Amino acid sequence: MLVLSLNGCNATTLTPGNHPAPLLVQVENISVARPQSGLQNAAIVYEYVTEGGISRFSALYTSAPSGRVGPIRSARLVTIALARIYGAVVVYSGGSEYINGQIRSAGIPHVDENSANGDLFRDNTRAAPHNLYSDGSHLSDIASHASAPGVSWSLWQRTPATSVTGGKPMTRVIVPVSDTETPTFAYDTAAGGWGRIEQDTGDFIDASTRAPVIISTLIVQQVNIKPTSEVVDVNGQVGVDHDVTGSGKAQVFTAGREFDATWTQGASGPPAFSTSGGVQPAIAPGLVWICLVASGGSAT
Repeated sequence: MLVLSLNGCNATTLTPGNHPAPLLVQVENISVARPQSGLQNAAIVYEYVTEGGISRFSALYTSAPSGRVGPIRSARLVTIALARIYGAVVVYSGGSEYINGQIRSAGIPHVDENSANGDLFRDNTRAAPHNLYSDGSHLSDIASHASAPGVSWSLWQRTPATSVTGGKPMTRVIVPVSDTETPTFAYDTAAGGWGRIEQDTGDFIDASTRAPVIISTLIVQQVNIKPTSEVVDVNGQVGVDHDVTGSGKAQVFTAGREFDATWTQGASGPPAFSTSGGVQPAIAPGLVWICLVASGGSAT
């Protein structure tokens, strides 16, 4: 049995066998979209570069969170890859004709603003298009109506932060998501996790709780990032694609320590991480944040 503790919500127990398909929610990350809502309650947040050097989040929920999630924005090519790996239902605001076609042809269950039947809604106190949200009850409705098979993968075994040993002491990390998106993660001993700091907007907080988002384990995963000639944005922008299959170098940051590792992505479920000694580096209970960076790039 694996117990997955989610910061800010009740622990979810995943027992062997099939479980309902998770939700993969596309959340925006530019200054006008901050502060976002609901990221603290995700099991995993993937962060990756999109067109123009900005980053986007794909937040994976193994069950619907209690509060609001958003702002919700469009999908990208890596969204499709992640949805396949996790067997997830994609929740997004839409996308280019090419991206929408790829989602349909891949047979990925999905809901966008046009098909959500009110389960995605606008908050008129925030400026469009950075104001599309959902919440726990609406995401539960999406999950209950999604024609998605169950999944059998489990998340990693966890080590409480107070029990983590080894690695290299590390309390402040800068991650090169892109040339212009280089967030800093600082370890908060009292909180037992990493806080995020943006260069332009400062501390990364939750819009609903006004509390800092605390990341139990930060993972910097080096992947092949290649340009694509296909239009991936509704404004006609071409973008990039991320190869999240295979293996590569990674850094795992837990409990104020860094572990150099190798990642390997299986056919389904989360990537596996191992050190040079062949053991899984410590991954603490709570939110796991995976930054996809270009091969050869590393956190400093």
